[in-house]
Amino acid sequence: MVWSVSTAKMFERCQRQWFFKTKLANARAKDWERQRAYRLSKLQSVSAWRGKVVDQVLSTEVIPTLERGWSISADRVIHSALARFDRQLEIARAHRIMDPEIKPSDFGANLAAFHCLEYDGIVDENEILRARDEVVAALRTFFGMEDLIARLRTADRLITQRALSIAHSETTVRAVPDVIAFFASAPPSIIDWKVHAFGWRDAWLQLAVYATALTRCKPHRDFPIATDSYDATDVELLEVQLLTGTIRQHILEPRHIADADAYIARTTEAMDLAVGVVNGKAAALEPRTFPATLYPGVCGRCPYRSLCWETV
Repeated sequence: MVWSVSTAKMFERCQRQWFFKTKLANARAKDWERQRAYRLSKLQSVSAWRGKVVDQVLSTEVIPTLERGWSISADRVIHSALARFDRQLEIARAHRIMDPEIKPSDFGANLAAFHCLEYDGIVDENEILRARDEVVAALRTFFGMEDLIARLRTADRLITQRALSIAHSETTVRAVPDVIAFFASAPPSIIDWKVHAFGWRDAWLQLAVYATALTRCKPHRDFPIATDSYDATDVELLEVQLLTGTIRQHILEPRHIADADAYIARTTEAMDLAVGVVNGKAAALEPRTFPATLYPGVCGRCPYRSLCWETV
């Protein structure tokens, strides 16, 4: 089993949603039910999509440019971001995600699909305008964080969106930090971008798992240092709120690592018990055997709503 913070939180919200996401959905499956689950997994709210656009711009354009020591301007990046925004919006508006004649992979990094178009048949144009404004605001906020940018420029290596995997009992824990910064004479830093309008969500668990994965994983070939020489509590953890301009440093103590380990063990055990012994054939299980959420809000936002309601 592959475990991540996001799938664990999903399991706690709705076990049936977790089943659709982690067991039924399969991008390569010829069976339409599994293919359908995969395509539905791509549905996003407009606000989640605009956060993805910001992540993509920072990961593929801004951070690599800073690492090379090249100059970069907010205006140039925003121009590129809005072009990306418009390309993806055009694809999302066409809403061909469920068309069996189209492969989602054909769209590459520009794939976008809106939950509201799948289930309501309409997108709120004011929400699109707000999303566009918030992409601009988030990037301007980033470029206003001069101390953070200066620190990133001093790094020996900046790695974005790198999947880290470690063994935890019989489970594979997977973590994908937004940015890992390596320094010659200091422990590494992990940066987590947040694009929440109110900036209230605390990311300590996610960051604790990132730090644990970084210091326990087998160092990747392009890591300039042996990360296993550090303890998870040594890693600098920064949660950067790009709409509020807040940078929150999380200081880990041994108890936080113990709490994260316990959370992984507890949720993994619950997932194993939910699936049972299936010899790798969990996709064949009946969705109705997994309890659905009791909260209408969770159900309303779920990308698998159509699949779920067919099981009732």
